[in-house]
Amino acid sequence: MPAKCPTCGELAMKPHSPFCSERCASVDLGNWFSGKYAFPADDMPEEDELDAIIDSIEAGAENGGEDADMPGKQSAAIMPFQRK
Repeated sequence: MPAKCPTCGELAMKPHSPFCSERCASVDLGNWFSGKYAFPADDMPEEDELDAIIDSIEAGAENGGEDADMPGKQSAAIMPFQRK
């Protein structure tokens, strides 16, 4: 059963599926970039909470990259620059 284009409702074409055309795919992408579409999220953590998370990650990186929550597991260094 052919699917309908989520942008305009026309039947979707294979090369642009699930959209009917490159134009409708671009319109949809533009809606994501402009913030028209969004996923619901909890409130952002406070600055203090973010600092604590970053400090915890950095402490793991200073200990040879070992993650404090998972001994023996290496964690990635995510902040290659100096934090203000």
